[in-house]
Amino acid sequence: MFVYILKTAPFLRVVIPFMLGIIWPLPLLYVLPAILFLLMLHVGIGYLPLWVKFKLDVYRGIILQLLLVCMGCMLVDAKEKYKHHLIKAAPDEVLVGTIAAPVQNSLYGYRTVVELQTREQLLIYFPPDSAVMAIQEGDRLLFNGPVQLISFNGNPGSFNYREYCATRYIYQQVHLQTGHWRHISQPKSILLRCRNSCLQIINHYIGGREAGLAAALLIGYRFGLDREMVNDYVQTGIVHIIAISGMHLALIYGCLIWSLQWLPIPSLKGVLIIVVVWGFTLLTGASASVLRAAVMLTVVTIGKFFLDRESSTYNQLALSAFLLLCYDPSLIKDVGFQLSYLAVLGILLLNKPFDSKSYWWRKLREAITIAIAAQAITFPLCLYLFGQFPLYFLPANLLAVPLSTLILYGEIMLLCVQTHWLGACLRWLLITMNNIVAWIGHLPGALISGLHLSVYGVVALYVCIVAYLAGRKGIVYMMGALCLWSLIVLPGKLQRQQQRIMIVYNQPRHTGVDFIQGHVVQFAGDDSISADMLRAARDFYEADTGRLAGFEQLGHFICCGNKRVVIVDSALPGGRPTKKFKTDYLLLSHNPRVAIKDLQGFYDVGCYIFDASSSRSRIEKWKSECYTLTLRFLSVPDQGAYVVNF
Repeated sequence: MFVYILKTAPFLRVVIPFMLGIIWPLPLLYVLPAILFLLMLHVGIGYLPLWVKFKLDVYRGIILQLLLVCMGCMLVDAKEKYKHHLIKAAPDEVLVGTIAAPVQNSLYGYRTVVELQTREQLLIYFPPDSAVMAIQEGDRLLFNGPVQLISFNGNPGSFNYREYCATRYIYQQVHLQTGHWRHISQPKSILLRCRNSCLQIINHYIGGREAGLAAALLIGYRFGLDREMVNDYVQTGIVHIIAISGMHLALIYGCLIWSLQWLPIPSLKGVLIIVVVWGFTLLTGASASVLRAAVMLTVVTIGKFFLDRESSTYNQLALSAFLLLCYDPSLIKDVGFQLSYLAVLGILLLNKPFDSKSYWWRKLREAITIAIAAQAITFPLCLYLFGQFPLYFLPANLLAVPLSTLILYGEIMLLCVQTHWLGACLRWLLITMNNIVAWIGHLPGALISGLHLSVYGVVALYVCIVAYLAGRKGIVYMMGALCLWSLIVLPGKLQRQQQRIMIVYNQPRHTGVDFIQGHVVQFAGDDSISADMLRAARDFYEADTGRLAGFEQLGHFICCGNKRVVIVDSALPGGRPTKKFKTDYLLLSHNPRVAIKDLQGFYDVGCYIFDASSSRSRIEKWKSECYTLTLRFLSVPDQGAYVVNF
């Protein structure tokens, strides 16, 4: 099978080494001499006699593959130098930028993304202010404030928002204060005007909670989605429905093919299809999955209507990946890009056509095999990224995909006719789909979580999938991959049994400390702390709540093993003790009105810890005192969650 694929898709031989250069880029200090040496070898072989060149033909192919690897390395270096530029601005310097994303609600106000005149992007946080809602995408923003690196809470197992922003070349953030910004309304581009018109029509004729889902289905506008609704779609494994993907573009492509049958000129038909496909792609924000589908459909359209030929789907897939990575090599780190290509590859490899006299039975079997094929090829990566698996993905796909297809076509019709009866029908369909998804998502065992997978596990599972496709010959490789994975995982499992860890969590306005011994964890802190944050950390360390041996807590005094922790969250009592209490860690939480020098009269402290429940101003005061007294300290809001072995 793989030999056949390589023969029918020669572009795979180009894109694979090119991707290797992007994934593992080498410094230009090594790449440039390597390119020069490889070019000299290639040219030198060309001057040899014909019979020698014939014998060395394989080596010339290897040289070209290595040159493609070097090309990937050079592209990454060029893009990083262009994009990765940290802004150094004085606190009173006024910056000017353009709003690059709709304003969204955040934990303590609003946030958006601003693109400066020098092309750098900043994450902007606004305080709670009704005037912020008047800001629209495309407006000009004048502001001043301290430019900081994007923070990461550092909680084990939590989502790394700093890394997520870095993949989009956003490295810094600004927290604005009231009166330190002003926005100037600007004329909107054609794409923004089209998108705003679509949103107005959807809100007017559908409205309510369902309008946010309708906007996400039609144009990929996800900023109006309800969080509970999104969680239901995640739990059922059909979040691809509310995120514009290749499926949506394929449906629109099919609609275009059907509606343009009357055109007698193939080239004109092809031009119209390409224009509409790319117009829709840009309208939806050009996410990685949509870009993949747009490039593939463009290649198909050019071959069908201009060149009158069809190429291998594998070749189209490889060509689209190569073109997109040439445009932006950082797309290879994008989860949407990875899952989109894997899903299509899985459908091509695992989906088998069925012959049946019954049209509906054939369509049902095709839908089942496509859903299983896409899930089978993507689930190792999903386990690595998200640590969870939706058990009822198949019935959810079988019910929601036809409904979403009908809704998408209905929304396109709504944009054309704009009638209230059609809007009411679409609203009913959206409510029905949401109810079905919510019902499936709340069934027992709908989402299996805590399935964290290492990189070795991902590689082993994909080796097993490839071995399965190879037939009986692949069983040996499958067993070998599983045995090697077990041997690699075993030391880590043994180490987990001996682990002794203390975690001071980083959650604003809350105090939380976990003590882990082996696979047992015991908590001390606020009852209102985030349960999701605790679950993520405990899943990461494979620990569950229980009673620790050697753990004692008396009020704010905690002893675990050979470590002592004191939590101070109120003023100190009057008087001084005759003997200081020796403790390894003193945790200051919830803004106690105490000075470090006063604490020294009560405690002999190894390290002071300031958690995220205290205000920034109070923490800065404590830090300056510790600097003056040359004391060891750690600020959780500044340095992230404190994780220490004991």
